[in-house]
Parts: sequence; structure tokens; C-alpha cells
Amino acid sequence: MDIIELIAELEETINKSYEFPFIKKAFVNKEELLNIIGDISLQLPDELRMAKSVAEDRSRILADAQKQADLIIKNAEQKIISMIDEHEITKRANEQANEIVMKAQKNARDIRLGTLEYADNVLQRVDSTLKTMSETLQKSRSELRK
Repeated sequence: MDIIELIAELEETINKSYEFPFIKKAFVNKEELLNIIGDISLQLPDELRMAKSVAEDRSRILADAQKQADLIIKNAEQKIISMIDEHEITKRANEQANEIVMKAQKNARDIRLGTLEYADNVLQRVDSTLKTMSETLQKSRSELRK
């Protein structure tokens, strides 16, 4: 069953429940409703499940990128220290170290931006899906109230 069919089944179950006259309250089979809601949650798009994973992975990816940048910077600093005694070599080492640092910073920035863009895209899809589902649920609730 898809989500729409499950929502229809949920509506039908609520409509079939015993209603108290005058107070508009009803007895419902809690277990049956919970089973239907469980089935709905199983049908939710994979993007919802992935969004949580992406959010968790984002921090890890950023930390890994920073570690890589720090390691590259540390390696560059060690090269500079070992070549400090020779003037021409020192000059070249400083230039290379600066290039390495800039490349490392650019790589870290590119990784961060790519990760943020990916996470934003996934979250945007999830947000859109949730809005659609929310509108469907609001419509279903509105129809139930009628």
C-alpha cells in the first residue's frame, strides 16, 4: 500500500468508529490506528531517513576535512623548519608551503561547501516532501472534521 491508501484506510477506520451522540467524541481501536500509522511511517521516502544520516555525516565530513587541512599545514611547517638554514631553499620552501596551505584551505573550503550544498539539497527535498505530506494530512483532517 502507498501512503495515500494508508491515509484513506486511517480515515475509514476513524469514520467506522463508534461516535457518542451530541459530544462528537468517538471510540477508536488504538491498536489498529497505531498499526496504520506504523505502516505510513514505513512508506515514508528514503530521503527522510537519509536526511538524518546526512546531518550526522556533515559534522564528520567537516571534521575530516579540517584534519586533512591541519595535517597538510603541519607537514608544510615541518618542511619549512627543516630547510630554514639554506637561504634559497628556504625561500622556495616558503613559497611551496604557502601554496600547500592555500591548496589545503581551498580543498577544505570546497569540501565544506560541497557538503553543505549536498545537505541543503537533501534537506530541501525532505522539506518539500514533508510539506506535501503535511498538506495531505491537513486536508485529510479537514475532511474528517466535515
